[in-house]
This record gives sequence, structure tokens and C-alpha cells, in this order.
Amino acid sequence: STHIWLLVVCRFTQMTTQVDYGVVRLPRHYLPSVLNWVEYVYVVILLALLTQGPVLKIWEGSGQSGSTVFDLTKYSTYLMIQLPAVVLLVRRGIPQNMLRGPVGVLLCFCAWMLLSTVWATASSYALVASMSLLVTCLAGLYIARSFTLLQQLTLFLVAMQPGLIISWYAVRNNWSGAVNFDENYWIGIYFNRNSFAPPAALGFLAATALAWILIVRRPTFWVPLTVVLVDVMLLDFGLLIRSKSLTSIGAIGVFIFVWAFWTIVRQVQRKIVISARQMLQTIYPLFLSVIILFTWFGFKFQKSWLTLFDDKLDFSGRTMLWRFSWSGFLDKPILGWGWFSAWNTPNFFHEREFWWAISSTTWSHSAIMDVLLGGGVIGAGLLVVAILWSGARQLERTNTQNAGQWTFAATWFVLAASTQESFIVGNHFMWLLLVAAMSGSRNDKVAKN
Repeated sequence: STHIWLLVVCRFTQMTTQVDYGVVRLPRHYLPSVLNWVEYVYVVILLALLTQGPVLKIWEGSGQSGSTVFDLTKYSTYLMIQLPAVVLLVRRGIPQNMLRGPVGVLLCFCAWMLLSTVWATASSYALVASMSLLVTCLAGLYIARSFTLLQQLTLFLVAMQPGLIISWYAVRNNWSGAVNFDENYWIGIYFNRNSFAPPAALGFLAATALAWILIVRRPTFWVPLTVVLVDVMLLDFGLLIRSKSLTSIGAIGVFIFVWAFWTIVRQVQRKIVISARQMLQTIYPLFLSVIILFTWFGFKFQKSWLTLFDDKLDFSGRTMLWRFSWSGFLDKPILGWGWFSAWNTPNFFHEREFWWAISSTTWSHSAIMDVLLGGGVIGAGLLVVAILWSGARQLERTNTQNAGQWTFAATWFVLAASTQESFIVGNHFMWLLLVAAMSGSRNDKVAKN
């Protein structure tokens, strides 16, 4: 009976590498298969906590927000949850071709921000913020090096759901702060709607991409699985709508635009063979021109089209912060103020006291401005080179892999959202998502569709 049971286990696990054990052939790597599932669970916890809402909710009773005890506790939590990812990345290593490419430039960007601590006007803030930026970047590289695209999409989808479900429960049970009753929008456990909306948006997009893969591949049980994914899409999109966060909705619009662009390219390539050289010299520059123009147009005229959704929207405060930040950037355009130092530096407000007096915000509300302020044109240049080079490196994958459109669509989803919020920051899943999207995924079997 024992031999029969072991044979069943062998068949169930479907493992190809086996060793002889009497008359029975046992899986050689059964234990690693268990460890794989442990790793999946770890990644789900990692991503869920980096949405920040759960961590802030867990530790909100340890001290007032902004207090030293509260900040130390939350940063320690983020660091501890990311350390295993960094260790696993070091153990698995980063290939030389990645280090010599956009990943190397991305690490140089993080190193530059860490180096900015030397000349930072608020070095203590710069040190903590830049170390967090580097650690989360390494966590994103770990995701890219360890999992296929299908696995990444599944992990992102599953990880977003706990915080969203708890937020739904919090609203239904009238938890304190779960709803802004003045403007009737949901916050859940995320403390503000622009933190609540991104997990809902990513959950919706990951479910959509997985549904796309199922419809294209049509594996066993693809119909019921697609139905489940559609249900998740409806739930997450419903929560996104209830947050009334136009930033995430606009970023989804950019995601759809980019996905559609590369889908059209894939369809054209079926009829007309497009060489790798043509992709790099013609299609990719065309894409960059169109998406930059599209993003600039949305950024320039956002107040006009956003008021179509909310005629009471007042965007002047955020615009003022961007002007404030741009003025500060012009003071130190080459090296910058040091990563996240400017808004914690009294001299930053010199001759800008009037702007500061009419605003209670202590950040720029734009990751683009954060990069310019923190690292100057050198830091911004490194990030731009990494983004452009990573796209060029992944052109073939975009056109051959099922749901390969995700690479560019997810990248520009984060970048579009980052024009409105500080999402290029350590200890946040949006920065991790950007790094993972730019770095690709572990090789798996790809097929044209």
C-alpha cells in the first residue's frame, strides 16, 4: 500500500527528476516543490504589506502618525519583510547581461540617490529614504528573476485581495476612517483614497491580463477560471470606483492605450514580418513619441478632462505644489537636494513662504518632481535611460509572449500614476511593480497569439 501511495504522489506532482527507491521511483526534489509554495506565500505577504495600508493599520495603535516610534516601527516592518527577497536575489544572482543593461542603470539610479546623502540638506531623511528605495528595488529584481510572467500576474492578483477585502469589510462595518462622509468616497484601511485605489487598480489589471491568457490558451477548465477572474475584476473595479481616485482611473486609461498599441503591432506582425531592427528603429521610437505625447497631453489638460467627472474638482492646490517643486529644482538642478530632503529643509522654503502658507502638504504629489528635486538632472537622467533601455531590451518578449503587452503597459501605468503621486519611493508596491516590469520575468515557454 505504501508503494501505491508513493506512485500516486509521483504522478500527482508530475516531477521529471526522480531517483530509484526499491521498485518505486521517488521524486528527487519533492521538498523543493513544497518550498516553492512557501515562497509563493511569502511573496503574497510581501506584496500585500507593501501596499502599506495593512502595515499602517496594524501599527496605528503604537503611536501617533508622524511620531518617531511609529516611523521606526513601520520602517522596521518593511525592512524585515523585504530582507528574505534580497537574500534570495543575492543567492540566485543577477546575470551579467542584465547588469550591463538597464538593470545596471536602475541600480546606478538607486546608488546615486543613496550617494545624495553626502550633500543632502536633510541627510537623515535622505539616508532612510534612499536605503528604502534600494531595498525595494532589489525586491522588485527578485520578483523578476524568480517568477515567470504568469506567476507574477497571479501573485500580484492574489496579494492585492486581502487588503481590498478587509477594506470592504471595514466600510460595511463602519470602521473609523474607512469612509470619507464629507465627499462620500471609500478609504478602507489605507488612510486615503489615493493609497486605496492603486491596489484595486492593479488587482483589476492583473485579473484582466490573466483572463486574456486563459482566453488565448484555453487550457482545461479555462471557462470557470475566466468566470472567477471576471468576478474579481468586477469587485476590484467596483472598489476603485468607490474610491473616486481619478489618478488611478487615468493610469488605467494609459495602461489600456499601451496594451492596445502593442496588440495592434502583434496583429500587424502576423501579416507583415517586422524585423527586430525595424522594431527597434521604427516601432519603438513611434511608441515612445505617441505615449509621451499622450501622457503630456493628459498632464497638461488634466484639469479640463478631470472636471468632466467632478465639476467641483479643485486642482489648483496640486498645481501649486508642482510649481513650488519646480522652483526648488531650479535652485539645485544638477545634484538636487538629496533624496526626499527638500521638503524637510527650511531653506527649501526660502522666498516661497507664501506658497507654503497656503498649503498643509509636505510633499510634491509627483514622483517626477521627487526625482528632479532629490537627484537633479543626473538622477532623472539615469532613471529615464533605464526606462527607455529596458523597453528596447524587451521588444521581442512583447511580441512573442502571451500577454507580453504587460511589460510596457504596467511600466507606463506606474509612470502615469507617478505624475500625480509619489509612487517612486521605497517600501511601496508601485515602485516594486515598476522595477519588476522593467526587468522582465523568468524565461518560460512563449508563444505567439
